[in-house]
Amino acid sequence: MAISNFIETSGLTYCGDDAKEIFSKEIYNLDLRGYGITLMDGVKGKMKIYNGEVGDVWQAYSCPFSPNGEVVLSEDYIEPAAIKVNLENCYDEFWNTYLVEQTSITLNGGIPQTFFEWFFNDKLIKKMDKEYQEIFWKGDSTYTGTTKAYLKVTDGIEAILKANGNTVSGSSLTVDNIESQIEGAIASAMSVAASAETEIDDYKIFMNKNDIRTLTVALGKDCSCNSTNAVFANYTKEGEKLFVYGLEVVPCECSRNTIIVAPARNLVLGFDTFDSHLEYRIIDMRETTGDNAFRVIALSNIAVGVVYPQLAVISYVA
Repeated sequence: MAISNFIETSGLTYCGDDAKEIFSKEIYNLDLRGYGITLMDGVKGKMKIYNGEVGDVWQAYSCPFSPNGEVVLSEDYIEPAAIKVNLENCYDEFWNTYLVEQTSITLNGGIPQTFFEWFFNDKLIKKMDKEYQEIFWKGDSTYTGTTKAYLKVTDGIEAILKANGNTVSGSSLTVDNIESQIEGAIASAMSVAASAETEIDDYKIFMNKNDIRTLTVALGKDCSCNSTNAVFANYTKEGEKLFVYGLEVVPCECSRNTIIVAPARNLVLGFDTFDSHLEYRIIDMRETTGDNAFRVIALSNIAVGVVYPQLAVISYVA
């Protein structure tokens, strides 16, 4: 196959069922689902969210059937926000990388992608997924930063917990203090769980991926003089997973210097696959304006909620 055969920039549009399939695949492949976080489809407007816990089941015997327990409704809500991507990029920024990758594929007998297929699958979707998770964790409707303006679209987990959860005053995490700060957040969460008479089996520790690297360095430093075993009194490691007091430390896209200790299933990511307008479109501007550029248009949605935020603890720098 001649190299010139794949230097092609025909437009790309996914809408209708094609867009729904792409959206569904990306949502269900997000790291969030693997963390045990609850996914909720069909969120079309503001709606109440529930915990789905089984209440007390045993009672003293009596002959007639006498229902025991009650349905406890949460007063916490979730509401979707429409989000979009409007980008314009110059071909020159990506062209050389695209040519090298596709030429390599061609010379090895493979079938190369068109430019827009390559950009959509290898560049755009990965970036959209990362920012989608950042909105889930760090979204703040009062956001005033000059960069990452997309965080303003809705309140994420951190904003919800700061307003409704149990807060712990923290400081910037360093090799010297990170263990004590994590243990302080866990102690606070255990106290909350005990007061609510709830189990802590589903609790996890959510931290920024870079902060977890700091924790790994701190643990390695603690262990360097241990001549018998690289195991700490309160920390264990199973493969790539790290546990503190039996609670898994989960790397995520939350803010740096933030520690969230909460039941994973109580954190809710909502969306609407079926009725919302989902679309992905890449347009070659050379055919319209004559500019050596292309535009990206994408429409999607996201909703974030926490069931019983009173059970969660967030430690952060105020």
